[in-house]
Amino acid sequence: MELAICLGSAVFFGAMGDILFSTGMRSNGEVTIKQPADIPRMVRHVFQRPLILAGVVSIAFHFFSYLAALAFVDVSVANPLTTLSYVLVTVYAAFRLRERISWRRWAGVALVTLGAVLVGLSA
Repeated sequence: MELAICLGSAVFFGAMGDILFSTGMRSNGEVTIKQPADIPRMVRHVFQRPLILAGVVSIAFHFFSYLAALAFVDVSVANPLTTLSYVLVTVYAAFRLRERISWRRWAGVALVTLGAVLVGLSA
């Protein structure tokens, strides 16, 4: 049960982090860096966005959930199972962000899901 909670949290928080980063960067506008001196200014600007900061916190929760999962299962099982976050992100992108997802991407998501199920069943 602990493993399911740890991996479920890692999947959820990983997906939420990606979604928050995407939403935050879309509200940020175009990022232009023409010379190396522009990088610190752009980094400060990006990290002043609340959604980006929330994404950082979510990815931190993902990291600690993943570490906790590694206490229960081998990395060769935990890592493939966390790829289920790709499924959540793709579904969210399609239905909430209204991104157009081609059939090839959906096929890729199905293959990732099948791979995660096969790895999970082998544990």
